[in-house]
Amino acid sequence: MAIECKHCHTAVVFVTESTLNDIKKLLQPNIKTLSTQATAPSSSLHAICPRCDAYALGLDLNTAFPIILQNGQQTTIHELDLW
Repeated sequence: MAIECKHCHTAVVFVTESTLNDIKKLLQPNIKTLSTQATAPSSSLHAICPRCDAYALGLDLNTAFPIILQNGQQTTIHELDLW
């Protein structure tokens, strides 16, 4: 069963602590869904909604930030079919 965003019910993805720090440094976004709303498979991963926080994950960048799907696959926001 997928862990879903409480706002839009899209399956959340995970980012590493290092990636989260890079996102904050480069974009300084207001990440709406970054919280304890979901339990990550590891304490070093942070759950984030790819639909609600697409900008923070690099939707507008040529090279988006790496994300980890709930099945463990690594990808980017550009590879997801959300819209």
